[in-house]
Amino acid sequence: MVASAAVSPPGPGPIEPTASFSFPSSDGTELYGEFFAAPSPRGAALILHGYAEHAGRYREVANVLVQSGLSALAFDQRGHGRAHGARGHVLRFAEYLEDVKAALAQLDARAGRDLPLALICHSHGSLIGLRLLADPWACPPRVRCAVLSSPFLRLQARLSPVKQLAARALGKLLPSLSLPNDISIERLTHDADKVAERRVDTLCHDVAGARWFNEARAAQSWVLEYAHRVKVPTLWLVAGDDVLVDPEASREVHARIKARADWHHFERLYHEVLNETERGQLFGLVSSFLDENFP
Repeated sequence: MVASAAVSPPGPGPIEPTASFSFPSSDGTELYGEFFAAPSPRGAALILHGYAEHAGRYREVANVLVQSGLSALAFDQRGHGRAHGARGHVLRFAEYLEDVKAALAQLDARAGRDLPLALICHSHGSLIGLRLLADPWACPPRVRCAVLSSPFLRLQARLSPVKQLAARALGKLLPSLSLPNDISIERLTHDADKVAERRVDTLCHDVAGARWFNEARAAQSWVLEYAHRVKVPTLWLVAGDDVLVDPEASREVHARIKARADWHHFERLYHEVLNETERGQLFGLVSSFLDENFP
């Protein structure tokens, strides 16, 4: 469905984490997590942030989850925020899946190992989430549903064949090379306060790794090919006025999913739909979706 951009109440505001801590991924890379405890939780949620940002930007989302009865963990992926690793760099996309596995172990230890799980994903985090969901051998069986915000399934700006060839070559010859990511902060959200916060947030970075770019493109192709293997319900929150990712790529992947996949397209919203002025409307959709999947 195409959703309007009607004025809605703002979100509930951020909450402080119950606990903040560092923990290792499978290869020893130090990650950083923030846990938010819900009283008598009916489930648990793992928050996967977008590229070039960090878990601390999701404390309002965590508040929505806790109010919905889910304990939540947001964590900084390698090369982001307080986590170790060169900014914006990864050698293999599978390293992100290992980070997710390590984060889920931390969530289980704090929220309860038997609780059903939800994935709450934004942009590059949605690519990671879909890469996991479409792999039945890697996806934990307790994952019950997923929220996908502005999935990074293709860049909005198309690269010329020459630039694509150059990117592939640089990713192989100089895998640690980083270039400016050219993210336009003013086109992330219409909320002036959120834009101001992002502009001074030193935990966000402004580079894109050459090897990461190649690995992300390969993951996008993989997700498109195997999207039909997604077995759990998904909620798609897609920005119509997105200068970073192409919403048509989300349509292509969404069309290949055979499981329930609720589509919401917001014509005038920018990329960070969960930071938009109308985010109260989207949080309502998230809460209703969670109510249906965590009765």
